[in-house]
Amino acid sequence: MTALGSGGTPCGCGGGSAPDLPTDPSYGGGPCGPGPCGGDELPVNPFLALRVAFGMLLGEDDFRVLMGNPRGKLMLHNAWLHGSGVLWGFGVARDGDELRVDPGLAVDGLGRELTLEAAWCVSLTAWARDWIEAHPPPPQEGPADAEPGPPRRRTVEAWILAEFASCPDRPVPALADPCDVTRRHDDFSRIVETARITLRSAAPAPWRPYHRVRVLLGLDEAAPGDTAGQEALREAAEVARVPAHRRAPALLAAFRRLAAADATALVPERAEGDVCPPWAPVTEDHAPVVLARLTVELSEYDGCVRIEEVRADPSVRTAVLPTTTVQELVCGLAPGIIGAAAEADAGGPRLIRGSLAWSREHTVLSFEVTAPLAPGCAEPEGIEITSLSDSGRGWASDEVAGIRVSADGLRVKVDLDQRPAYETVRVRVRGTGPKPLYGEHPRAPFAGLEGGPPGTADEGNDAVVTVHLPHRAAPGRTEE
Repeated sequence: MTALGSGGTPCGCGGGSAPDLPTDPSYGGGPCGPGPCGGDELPVNPFLALRVAFGMLLGEDDFRVLMGNPRGKLMLHNAWLHGSGVLWGFGVARDGDELRVDPGLAVDGLGRELTLEAAWCVSLTAWARDWIEAHPPPPQEGPADAEPGPPRRRTVEAWILAEFASCPDRPVPALADPCDVTRRHDDFSRIVETARITLRSAAPAPWRPYHRVRVLLGLDEAAPGDTAGQEALREAAEVARVPAHRRAPALLAAFRRLAAADATALVPERAEGDVCPPWAPVTEDHAPVVLARLTVELSEYDGCVRIEEVRADPSVRTAVLPTTTVQELVCGLAPGIIGAAAEADAGGPRLIRGSLAWSREHTVLSFEVTAPLAPGCAEPEGIEITSLSDSGRGWASDEVAGIRVSADGLRVKVDLDQRPAYETVRVRVRGTGPKPLYGEHPRAPFAGLEGGPPGTADEGNDAVVTVHLPHRAAPGRTEE
């Protein structure tokens, strides 16, 4: 983790050390390779600012606070409000025996900008040879002096990452520190920020906050034991039941509730043994930016390694879009929302989803509606039932013998002359046509399924539901 604080604060003076190098074969390149200059020597103090007064003597520690405060606030903003990802460039391609990464700009998980000003290259053969040494194949059976077998083919998968690196630069004369036994009379006056490209066998865990919101919008799955995800699924179901012309404000209200719960549960990641208060969403180990997934097909024979096919998949990376682009993409959804808001629903009754039920050996169909039906509006022409054969015999019309409405007008029972002819049954409750179902108050035609598009005072919507019944022969049907 980048060091936090300055001077006499509990978290040190704001300096840092090089991040630990991976134990698996990885390759770093660019102006700053692995080593003492590979770490972050710049202070980060997002919540500590310098207060100056007339005549105050300023020392090195004060200037580190002065430099670390705006840098820390920028990193804080980038990490929490934008997230890590690639801004531009960082193309990955094979160039003969070399793997090439083009210049680019990215932001890592700690909010630091990663810039690669020159192309980075590594020998694929040398990298594959080191990988094989770290992952030796099982020894071949047989006598030691036996002829080597056919070439062994292996598939190697690795991840190409961009990591933050900084190098001291431009030494200038400086007063010697009395406590420095080396008696140095110069020191570096600049820190060059850059990016180090590494190849690792595993990618850092992605940071995907706001799980409830993502489930609400269909971006995450919710497992049965996922309490937060199940909460979001219930909210999504509630929004789906709202009429289309009122669904946008309902979705906004659900979004705000779930986002508030997600933000409350969100905490910075803490490294084991870290005594400093965490401020970034992830630790240094999870800060690198994924550029591509690398798949290398190689063959080895008698100690020789040959690179066959190389595939670099950049689709695994996260791209950070500019705010102006995001706001224009959001406007692409506006026509549907504006059009839905312009049509007010007349308030006609609707079919409640999941209320369909069969009884009396599938000769009686019942369902519930959201508002009372007008007396006398339910005639056989208002409900159509057809069935489709699973064996290719086509459609059959299933005759409606009569319709009964409960005293409160909220439950409907449809009597058939006999059970539907075939297995796939299509039920159509009419809100259109010459004799649709009608609401009592307000006096409006049937509006369709609960949560469907708005119905007007002149024309409603049909509700169509398909159910599947167990197979049973029903002779004497009229087929179409």
